[in-house]
Amino acid sequence: MDQERTRWRDVAGGNAAMGDHALLAALRCQDEGALREFFLRFRPGLVRAARRLEVEPGELDTLVDDVLADVAVHLISSEAPAPRSLPAYLARSLRNRVLNQVRSRDRAERRLVEGADLPAVASPGAAADGAPLSPALQRLAAALEAPLSVEERLLTVWMSHCVPRPEIAAWLGIAPKAAAKRIERLRERLQLAALEYVDRSEGAERRELLAFLGRADLAARPAARLVAVRATPERTAHE
Repeated sequence: MDQERTRWRDVAGGNAAMGDHALLAALRCQDEGALREFFLRFRPGLVRAARRLEVEPGELDTLVDDVLADVAVHLISSEAPAPRSLPAYLARSLRNRVLNQVRSRDRAERRLVEGADLPAVASPGAAADGAPLSPALQRLAAALEAPLSVEERLLTVWMSHCVPRPEIAAWLGIAPKAAAKRIERLRERLQLAALEYVDRSEGAERRELLAFLGRADLAARPAARLVAVRATPERTAHE
């Protein structure tokens, strides 16, 4: 192994524009310089390919880096013959990853149930108890659901039905940590929107909704907002 690494360093030092197969041989020697060169050489082309596949800008960098890392690990650990063309192999890997994400989202959308469940607002992963919502809670649910995208509605359903976050991440085609952050951001946004709605309500409906949100597991900003809403004098019909 030491002799192989020495040969790689000799080649790299004598020819900065070494071929792809020489680079692959160096990767299999677990040379850190070869790994850096692998990313530098192929990342720009994968970024362009991802853009042609209409990958969302916010997901593009993570997707490309994940593909490069996965392919590098596979090439290093595999004893299979080297691909004839590393750029073509990487492009196929990227395309397959994007297609798998699309299929996963299509499967997830088929699980979409009608309406947004309020427990997704109240608690992360709290399941509905099956009891029908009161008219006040139904109106709140409709108001919260209206501006959501299809994917956001899916997330509220998954949160309400206790779908494990790793499974959500797999359906969305993103890392579990990224899925957790997306869930928490959506939950906080829904809680703030619910409090804005409550602040515009009146009478018994306002009191019911405040009681509902008072039992909720609120994030820091919504919890502070709830205190402010409770302190706001209730609007009367003539105001």
